[in-house]
Amino acid sequence: MGSEYSLPRKTEDLAYMGNEKDGIVNLSLKKEELNIIRFDPKTLNQTSEKVIELPEATKNFNSEKVVDFNTSYFWLHSDWDKDAGTEYLYYDKIDVPSGKITDANHKIIEATKIAGSATMSGFYRYKTTNKYEYNYDAEQKKLLVSYRLTPEERNDKKNYDKIGLYVFDEHLNKLWGNEFTMPYTEAVMDNSDFSVDSKGNAYLLAKVYDSDSRRERDKSTGAPAYHYEVLKFTKDNKKIITATVTIDDYFIRETTLIENSLHEMIIACTYSKKSKGSGTDGIFLAILDQNGKIAKYKNGYYEFPLAELEKFESARSKRKMEKKDDYESPNLKVRNVLIEGDGSVFIACEEYYVVSHAYTSSSGYTTYTYTYYYEDMLGAKINASGKFEWLRKIPKKQRGSSGRGTMSFKLISDASGYYFLYLDNLKNMELTEEDVPKYHMDGFGGQVVVSKLSNSGILSKELLFDTREEEIMIFPADFDRINGNQFIGRAKLKKNLYKPLLITVN
Repeated sequence: MGSEYSLPRKTEDLAYMGNEKDGIVNLSLKKEELNIIRFDPKTLNQTSEKVIELPEATKNFNSEKVVDFNTSYFWLHSDWDKDAGTEYLYYDKIDVPSGKITDANHKIIEATKIAGSATMSGFYRYKTTNKYEYNYDAEQKKLLVSYRLTPEERNDKKNYDKIGLYVFDEHLNKLWGNEFTMPYTEAVMDNSDFSVDSKGNAYLLAKVYDSDSRRERDKSTGAPAYHYEVLKFTKDNKKIITATVTIDDYFIRETTLIENSLHEMIIACTYSKKSKGSGTDGIFLAILDQNGKIAKYKNGYYEFPLAELEKFESARSKRKMEKKDDYESPNLKVRNVLIEGDGSVFIACEEYYVVSHAYTSSSGYTTYTYTYYYEDMLGAKINASGKFEWLRKIPKKQRGSSGRGTMSFKLISDASGYYFLYLDNLKNMELTEEDVPKYHMDGFGGQVVVSKLSNSGILSKELLFDTREEEIMIFPADFDRINGNQFIGRAKLKKNLYKPLLITVN
């Protein structure tokens, strides 16, 4: 843990960046001020602080993303000129050794009004955020920036989405960019995931329904009433190249499109044999080769073994699981998909769900509160030859009432395996497979734990420290990867005081 530093109230933490050679920098934003704090990489003591005024920022200004190309770093931010009807995306280049901005307000995209999410920016005032998506290629030398223009037609059955795609190199030089009209109406087509390959080609994985009714299941056959397509976009061709994903009679839940080391596009999904519910049977993998053909990747379907899912469950839960003919793991969210250099695939999932509670007063007015649950983690490994090597369950129970907070986890990996950083209850450190984990309550301290899955599937845990003894609060899912095998993030003290926290895993 490094030296203590302070920030103004309601300051947004953007990211940590840097390395052992150049140093470490933290960026944070407070209205029209960008804070740049530099730390010594060995001691984590603060060496400099700069506050950069942003007088050109309007009320529609948004901080977008800190882009890390391992050796060069950029802060992306956007703005909307209402009078001109124009959107702008800019970058500021961050020089880590000096802790300065060396190239400010460099415009890289200009477009008409972009669709996004309405976010409250003041007292009954809103602005549009989440306008852009960002994806790297496998080598992290290409960046795809994508956006969706505000629909021309309000009727989904008439509107054809127009998508903007811009590809940049590791210096944020534009390689190409264009806007494309989608081949299906918004009523039929859902955009699932974007990706980019090492040659600078852009991709969109889309869910396409059989009709405007958007049914998940065909009533007459019981089969899925939709399919998936991969749309490919290239620099020199306005025509969209499409390929259809064959999923048999299974129902795809969550999807990811990502490049492997051979520059093939891997489609990684969770799937179910049932049309209803939130259950997951296992993992489905397909591949789009360099000739534009899609096929199952090796075996295609990899079902989760029940014996592993039964671990860390109560006797009653196990009986229920065994009684079901085809048990599916509930409420799984895919958090990470990693394609290794040898072609193997690792998928990390987390059991996540929200429960609402209604309270009706004597006057008949109903209010709602919510409880957020972040529970067991699953790690699945398919090796380079297509064999399902292992599934491992990492027990965890986290509960809170204010969103994610200190819950969930951060994953990093190296040549030896996969590391999950999270907060846990001390009583869960010595669990046997017959025990049920105790809850960690958000906002009440907890133990900082790293659970490691080796390449052979061996699970080990390391207790790092107790946040209550250190009198700090940390938010594991907000940590950043640095120097390959380290987590770095902000440890919050009382009021608006912080310390940089660097965690090295072995």
